Amino acid sequence: MLSSRKLKALQPYIDIIEKHKGKSLSEVFQEIGRNKHSHFKKGAGGLIIENLLGLSNNSSPKADLEWLRIEIKVLPVQLDKFKAKEPTQIKTINYVRLAAEKWENAEIREKIETIFWVAYGVNKQNGEFVSQDKYIILDWFIDVPNEGTQKVFQKDWEDIQRYVIKGYADRLSCSMGIYIEPKTKGKNRLDLTDAPDGKGGLIKVKRRAFYFKKKYTNEKIIKELDVKIPCKRN
Repeated sequence: MLSSRKLKALQPYIDIIEKHKGKSLSEVFQEIGRNKHSHFKKGAGGLIIENLLGLSNNSSPKADLEWLRIEIKVLPVQLDKFKAKEPTQIKTINYVRLAAEKWENAEIREKIETIFWVAYGVNKQNGEFVSQDKYIILDWFIDVPNEGTQKVFQKDWEDIQRYVIKGYADRLSCSMGIYIEPKTKGKNRLDLTDAPDGKGGLIKVKRRAFYFKKKYTNEKIIKELDVKIPCKRN
């Protein structure tokens, strides 16, 4: 259940997204100022939304609105299928820290207690996704996962943690999990980090992050969007 305190804190962000519904990221880009972003590189859509909301981009394990444990996420939605375009990153995995955590104090919980989702629509032209500047702001949704969903999160997290503790961090796969998956995240195959070897030492493995699976956003978020823009659905 969403507390009145959290709702009041989110109201300014809701107002901003309501004001910008139907606008393209190019229009928002012009509004917030070109000095914020020199071009629409990969991930620029999320950064532009963050700037629009007055948030700073950072890699903190804490939630965006830390004092209320509210995370803010952007969600690209394929308008031809009305489904998530891709998984949504939650946080980078620190394997060593993960191995020592308990679910009760796990860092990831700060990011999944309450999520303010901002969805934007992604069209296709000639079979290819349009460029990010043409993405359209669709709607917002406040996600407060219930006890049953949190239990699924916990099971996914524990399965991933079990692999890491045993020294199998490099065997993690995005096929794991029901709602949360461990997806590779790094500049290249040589971008490695420390992980337990299962014997008290450390090994070097690929960097990964926790992601919300498309299954989660399709079932729990996209179905709840109040989309005014006509969408072709398959």
